[in-house]
Amino acid sequence: MKWKNRGHEYDDMYQKISEKNRFYLFGAGDYGKQFMRIFKSEIQIKGYIDSDISRHGNMIDGKMCNSLEDISLGENDGIIVTMSQAARVSALEQLRALEYRKNTDYFMIEEFLSVYHVYKNDKVYFSSISFLPSTACNLNCRYCLNFNPFAKQFYVREWKELVQDIDLFFSCVDHIMLFHVSGGEPMLYKYTADLLEYIDKNYGDRIDTLRTVTNGTIVPKEEILQKLSMCDVELTVDDYRNKVPQFNTQFEELIRKLEEYHIKYYINKADSWIDLAPERTDYTSWTEDKLITHRDNCNQSWQELRGGKIYSCNYAAYASVAGIAGEQDLEEIYDLSDFSSDKKKELVEFRLGYTTKGYTGFCRKCRGFTSENSEGVEPAVQLTQRI
Repeated sequence: MKWKNRGHEYDDMYQKISEKNRFYLFGAGDYGKQFMRIFKSEIQIKGYIDSDISRHGNMIDGKMCNSLEDISLGENDGIIVTMSQAARVSALEQLRALEYRKNTDYFMIEEFLSVYHVYKNDKVYFSSISFLPSTACNLNCRYCLNFNPFAKQFYVREWKELVQDIDLFFSCVDHIMLFHVSGGEPMLYKYTADLLEYIDKNYGDRIDTLRTVTNGTIVPKEEILQKLSMCDVELTVDDYRNKVPQFNTQFEELIRKLEEYHIKYYINKADSWIDLAPERTDYTSWTEDKLITHRDNCNQSWQELRGGKIYSCNYAAYASVAGIAGEQDLEEIYDLSDFSSDKKKELVEFRLGYTTKGYTGFCRKCRGFTSENSEGVEPAVQLTQRI
């Protein structure tokens, strides 16, 4: 989105939020449950909506779950879309088919969360941030969203840089729903446990969920497991055993160890990934207006924290690190060292996708998380060599 009225882009949206008496949460999964925990005492939540028919008619977190077609939206009712960027493509199509209007009848979780808090409470509250200490990984997945198969070498950060980024970030941001330490494969990075320990000890009271991820192929050393067990952290264990069966034993041992050390985890068995297809996409002939529309239609909602800056699209940042997108220009970056208390709404707007240009350089090479690119690809397909 392109800035037109910096610091006031969400004035109208907050007015619409203020007019609502109750809300339905569209998405009864991880994001929906996190949102429920945060807002159950702030707003009236009527119930859940979900596309999974097995959830219909069931109580979740004390609220009834229905299909979208089964609810009747009153004049002062609203819907908050509480699902991940890939999952929400179909949900948004359903809402538009029923002629519901964005930021009037329904709101996106990231926008609602941040806009509500900065306007009502004068607090900078982020939905999420991606923090990537290293791209080093022992797999070579064809559709890796870090674009590792394109990289000539892994990117690995030093400990001092990590601490500086964390401290600067929390000097600007009051609270965050999900702080995600990503990779690469975090269990290969030597400071992962120390990093999580540092974040939890110093800023844990300002984080709703501190999370990291593993591809399930590595069993951490005992000292790492011990440190993780002392942190309030969740571990996402990706289950790729169908594609890398040679690691089945390690996967089973990892789960056993997580149970032994009482480390919170959940197993993610993704049915499909998305292919952003940077090697096959060429939008270099597109006008700026068309690129802005392309970025606006993209449901990508993550940004990356690195080097004291927030990058407006984490996948564009990953592509730059991998060497396939060139250098990112200044319009795509928010320098946290320039932040001051009178820029809270501006920082929130940037986190929600507003920039000077309204698109990233990588948009010229990326298909995006759009309805035109909703067809999934097989997860964790391994390549024998770099692309």
